[in-house]
Amino acid sequence: MLKTLLKIAFIFLLVSLWSCSGSKGQLDEIPEFQDEQLQSQVEELQDKISENPQNPAYRTQLAELYQQNGRNADALVVFEEGLALNPNDQELKYEYAQLASRIGATRKALTAYKEILQSSSGSDYLDRIAPQFVDAFAITKLTTASSNEAFGSFSKDGDRIVYQSDQDGNWDLFEFTLSSQSTKQLTATPEHEENPALHPNGNIIAYTSTKEDARNVEYDLKVRDIFLFDMVNNRHTNVTLNSSDDWNPKYSKDGNYISFVSERDDLREVDFSQLTGEIYIMENDGRFQLRLSKNDVQDGGPVIAPGSTEEKGTIYYDSNETGDFEIYKTDFKGEKITRITFSPAGNDVAPDVSNNGDKIVFFSDRDGNYELYMMNTDGSAEMRLTSNPSDDLNPVFSPDGTKILFHSNRAGNYDLYLLDLTQQGVTPALYDVIANIDQALQAL
Repeated sequence: MLKTLLKIAFIFLLVSLWSCSGSKGQLDEIPEFQDEQLQSQVEELQDKISENPQNPAYRTQLAELYQQNGRNADALVVFEEGLALNPNDQELKYEYAQLASRIGATRKALTAYKEILQSSSGSDYLDRIAPQFVDAFAITKLTTASSNEAFGSFSKDGDRIVYQSDQDGNWDLFEFTLSSQSTKQLTATPEHEENPALHPNGNIIAYTSTKEDARNVEYDLKVRDIFLFDMVNNRHTNVTLNSSDDWNPKYSKDGNYISFVSERDDLREVDFSQLTGEIYIMENDGRFQLRLSKNDVQDGGPVIAPGSTEEKGTIYYDSNETGDFEIYKTDFKGEKITRITFSPAGNDVAPDVSNNGDKIVFFSDRDGNYELYMMNTDGSAEMRLTSNPSDDLNPVFSPDGTKILFHSNRAGNYDLYLLDLTQQGVTPALYDVIANIDQALQAL
């Protein structure tokens, strides 16, 4: 797994296939709520289900009531008992799958979706199920090597992409030109060069390297510094020069500033993997490194909003301040902090902002695995962009805002992909959706 992503806590609930066994009679033991009005609602719906066992509406209402009050297991049982009475009630099974997906019972949800599509009425549910497993927009695979390619960054004209690849056994920097479909290797050292960010002038790359860590330790234990690579003069300059881990540099849209993450302020004597990073900003030559976030949690993924100045600047970033990762914004002084996303069911990470400053793209595991999402910069109008059993990560906007570059392990290893926001995805065949569900089940 890519080192930067190891900073993120991954929590996946692996549960067994749903079946009728073990659920019989569980609803007879009505869960007790201290709230008398709530308990009365439960008992009333329970009575209606007993009198009308074939009516799915009452089961849906009771399941939603349980879920809203933290009784997820009881909510699933409501549907499971209904399906035990009528296994061919596809609408009830669909509601069951939707609930299972929302509460993280991924295997149960996938199995139910597959059974629906394989039923005689499967084609009737294709339009409702397919968007959860098939991309909404056209996607093109850019790299095809058997190595891993990741963390791409566009040139100002959108034609060149710098990225990292491990084709030689360690991370080096490469450049891919879209117009010519050509690849060029930029570094070839025994160290690891990662997280490249191309300056708007097209001649300088900010990146991280383990070059200054001469310790004979494993790669995951090495600390990184941020370097500037002047491609015209072939000169590499370390601009962070400290013994802590510094990573994820990103230029502002005008190239005047670099945001990054550093662990230099965590002085606790703990395991390396437990150190926490803070958000920093500096001049584009490394001067005036200023700490913006000041807490004891993990902050990461900073990106500077377009039009930012020293007097009035905005940085978007992710933080696990609430337990899960959410997206926040702050000013250049780190004083005004605003939470942007509210997704208690998953982690929202790695925001990138469009050049005109109206959209944010990020990735999240709120629906199971990591997918790409887009929203307005105030957190409104969230939209899921990809639907694939693999993990889609680290999205960045093209300069014109019409495309999104990301890396994904859709082909087994990590490759670079380009999503076109101007082209809708092709309507999938039923068997294609089932194949994607099978792939997701195998990945659990």
